[in-house]
Amino acid sequence: MKHFRLTPLIAALVTLPAVSATEELIITGSYNPVTNEQLSSSVSVLNQEQLLRLSNHSLIDALRQIPSLWVEEQGGPGGVTSINLRGAEANHTLVLLDGVQLNDPTNTRGGAFDLKGINIESIERIEIIRGAQSAIYGSDALAGVIHIITQTPGKKSTTLNASIGEDDYASTGVTASGAIGQVGYAFTLQTTDAGEPVAGSTAKNKEFSGRLNWQQENHALNFSYRYFDGERTSFPEQSGGPEYAQQPDLDEGEYTDKSAALSWTMQVNNVWQSKTSASWYRRDENQTSPGILPFDAVPPNGAIIDFERTQFSWINTLGDQQKIWANIGLETKREDGISEGYLFAPEVFPLNFALEREINSAFINLNAYATDNWLIQASLRRDDADNVAANDSGHIGTRYKINDNISWFANWGQGFKLPSFFALGHPFVGNADLVEETVTTSDTGFEYNRDLISTRLSVFHHKYKNLIDYDGENNTNVNRSPVKTQGVEAELNWQLLQNLHWRVHGSYADIDMPSSETHLLGRPQATYGSAFYYTINNVWSLNLNYLRVDERFAVSRYTGTGAEEILDAYHRIDANIRWNINANTQLGLTLENLADETYYTDIGFPAPSRLAKLNLRLSF
Repeated sequence: MKHFRLTPLIAALVTLPAVSATEELIITGSYNPVTNEQLSSSVSVLNQEQLLRLSNHSLIDALRQIPSLWVEEQGGPGGVTSINLRGAEANHTLVLLDGVQLNDPTNTRGGAFDLKGINIESIERIEIIRGAQSAIYGSDALAGVIHIITQTPGKKSTTLNASIGEDDYASTGVTASGAIGQVGYAFTLQTTDAGEPVAGSTAKNKEFSGRLNWQQENHALNFSYRYFDGERTSFPEQSGGPEYAQQPDLDEGEYTDKSAALSWTMQVNNVWQSKTSASWYRRDENQTSPGILPFDAVPPNGAIIDFERTQFSWINTLGDQQKIWANIGLETKREDGISEGYLFAPEVFPLNFALEREINSAFINLNAYATDNWLIQASLRRDDADNVAANDSGHIGTRYKINDNISWFANWGQGFKLPSFFALGHPFVGNADLVEETVTTSDTGFEYNRDLISTRLSVFHHKYKNLIDYDGENNTNVNRSPVKTQGVEAELNWQLLQNLHWRVHGSYADIDMPSSETHLLGRPQATYGSAFYYTINNVWSLNLNYLRVDERFAVSRYTGTGAEEILDAYHRIDANIRWNINANTQLGLTLENLADETYYTDIGFPAPSRLAKLNLRLSF
């Protein structure tokens, strides 16, 4: 690998006994639920307790401590976020919520999803699959998949939560689950006001999510629905932020996300299971921006965006899942997007576009144990979209259990992404001749699991072609030259004592752009960190997280031209202490950025200083 090096922490991890996995079922990266040992891909799974240990209030801060997953954030809570999985573009990661795709190809970021549209309190579990997954999911899953799963119906429980913090932070919510006869239910209602920890950056939202299930003999029905309504303000992107922006006016945005899914699973006989699914997603957004002074850089602009996606699939699982089995099926997807935009330059220019497309797909996935310890998997999928040639995606993977503790895995996969509606149709920069972005990925690694230690180490190589980017000289979107990313990721979990758990993680990604002198923005080359969870006694527990982030490239336009700078590396420590008042009541105190480290998330956008938040949780 070009200029390849290991940070000291990752080098130390390589020498440690290596990774672990439980026998919990994973529903991402395959057409039917499987255990970790029945999936060759590199996967991370976080349950709610593990997630809240990484961050008690922020999904963004929690995910930054997952190997090879970086979430760029501009300023405070009102700035948008960008997911960079293994150094890839933000719109190369497919984001699902209860199986429903949340990526919106109408937005200016090419379909990237802003993770601030998810409340951490609403999440029961997150599954993260690395590497190209188009052989399973079709378009958009170039770098991997993040699947967010809300409360599971069935188990009777009710939880109330309330949080307050500095700079006017406040959040309240309720989660309840149970069953009425054979119908299981679960719902979550959450409202959050993030306050204003950074000047000009605010965000408020309210969210409802609910799930129902019913099962009898050989049939099961599952239904989910979600409604999310949010509003935000922030200084415009690349404006210089609170420190350098030449005007005080802010970006403003209001948006709603609505989604629903229904599935029917039938066990036809001992070797045939049939699953029929339908899902719907809609996003409505109204955004305005004052632009960036001087207006030659970015003039005032705005847009009203409406996007809708419907999806239907039929999946048949055949065979014995302990020996040989296959998944065969069909899928159809329809996307409709409308954007009514404008630009002041100095007259009003309309920037309207409306596009739609249908994608019809067929797929087959084969799985077989060549021996009791050797699993081989292969997938092939054809996606036929309107007005473009059909795209074929493949994946081959293997997992070999060397002994009771060590497993080796390896994968090769292909991914593609259709051009976003914004890249194709925007009146000023759109280009109808764009072709799909593609990637070939490979990775290999080892997992180790023994008693109180688990660890995973893997190396990866991704080669992207035809990436879509803005060409400033010709004022249009174009397909660029190939880009390569390669690196290493590692994670260790160790129960040092009965009451002390230690976690270490690290990742390194080298991005090679051989035909370009520009840099990909906002992506640290290396991140690493450590966390301790200490149960003092039955009443008190303490969690301490450390994160080190490498330098990142950034661009600002407050001078009238794009000026590139390097943001300094930084260290961050977060702490949380919990007091179990009784069996049903827990009080927690969180100190974010405990050392009060001064660092910047973008040029002129300071990160919040040390913040204290108090959380109350009641369980019944």
